[in-house]
Amino acid sequence: MRKYELISKIADGEEGVLQNLRELAETDFQASFEMWEYALSRGQDIVLQGFDLFQSISETKTRTMFCESTPLQKLIYSSASVQDPKLLDYLVNLILLNKLEPAGECLARLRTNTNIDFNDFLRTIIDMAFKTYCKRNDVRVPSFNKKQKTLFVEYITKIRGPNKALLLQRIRELH
Repeated sequence: MRKYELISKIADGEEGVLQNLRELAETDFQASFEMWEYALSRGQDIVLQGFDLFQSISETKTRTMFCESTPLQKLIYSSASVQDPKLLDYLVNLILLNKLEPAGECLARLRTNTNIDFNDFLRTIIDMAFKTYCKRNDVRVPSFNKKQKTLFVEYITKIRGPNKALLLQRIRELH
């Protein structure tokens, strides 16, 4: 009975949405995640707080739910909050874990986001991917697979400016 009461409070936009989401997540993670998505779609600005909440409860479930939720990806990567390092790190992890379909969808949303400069943003993402890969694998030069390189090249070719040539060269130099 408490579950439905919490869902009702979240749906009505009552005070304490995050607390209600946390309490609901303890009993039904899926329902709580869906209610977060609903709250975001209703214009509540709880992108980062909700992301932190779900990451603290279960990083694996959050990653799985996030990969399966196209509307949530659209809401998050179309918002101004996308510049937060945690969300960038999450996108880089999707790429490094070969979750390329959801990563590609996120990059497509970023490309149309008017709150950011996609050229600089893509360079930041690629730099983070290089650094993260090298750090995890204790190597000096990263080695991405063909699909990862193709994803990067696909979006690099869509930008203009001095970053384009530099980024294409960096990707081509990889093993």
